[in-house]
Parts: sequence; structure tokens; C-alpha cells
Amino acid sequence: MSYFKIGQVVEAKVHQLDFALERIFLSLKEIMPDPLIEALESVVGDGNSFDGNLEATQAESEWVEVESLIKELQKIEGVQTVSKGRFFLSPGLAPTFQVYMASMFENQYKLLARAGNKVQEVIVKSSLDKEEMKSMILMCANRVE
Repeated sequence: MSYFKIGQVVEAKVHQLDFALERIFLSLKEIMPDPLIEALESVVGDGNSFDGNLEATQAESEWVEVESLIKELQKIEGVQTVSKGRFFLSPGLAPTFQVYMASMFENQYKLLARAGNKVQEVIVKSSLDKEEMKSMILMCANRVE
């Protein structure tokens, strides 16, 4: 949730006008770029652009490396929960299993696990700071078989 100050200028999309109640319903979410898309674009690179059209899909089968990564992350002291988010098929190919930190917000980190053309969002709630989390991600990714 975002909080704003009175008089603060923000960009928003008008969703609905309610003349009876004299209200305007706004959306900030549609204006602000999706940090996951930005992270995917920086990770995939090679001139590929998702243009915000990247669609979440269903994984066809269990992804063993992601399951192993989740189990490793759950063992870390300071990690409260680990869960899977959205799954995507990307236009770029990753030759090996890779894990990236996509974004963070108040003790919640979004990671991207990637191999081939598959990308799995992994959400980690943790009391670790950003640098500690980066170290733990690297350690856990190296343990993934």
C-alpha cells in the first residue's frame, strides 16, 4: 500500500467518475511500471522487449530446481515464508539455472528463478537486509541440483 501527502503530485489513470458522490476513482497500479517486467527485461536483455505484454502462464510440470531453491531458502534463519508467484515463458533463453532479486518491499523480496525460457517468481518474506538476502540467494542457488 502506498501513502501520499496532501498536495503531492502523482500520475494516475482515471477509472471512474461518480457525479452523484462527486468522486473520482483513480489507479496508480496501471501507470507505474511492473518491477517484475523491468527485472525480466534487464535479465533477458538482448534487445528483447516485453512491452508490458508478458503473460503469466501455468507451468506444465513441477520445476525441480525451483522446488529445491524453495526448500533451501526455507532453511535460512530469518526467512519467514517462501512461496511461488507467477510463472512466465520468456523470449530469451538462459543456459543455466539462475536466480535474480527482482524487487523488495518491507521485508518481502521477489526473486526470479530462470532456466531455458522458463521464469518463476519466488516471494520470500524475511527479516534479512538486502545484502544478507543477496548472499543467501547466491548460497541457495549454488546448492540447487
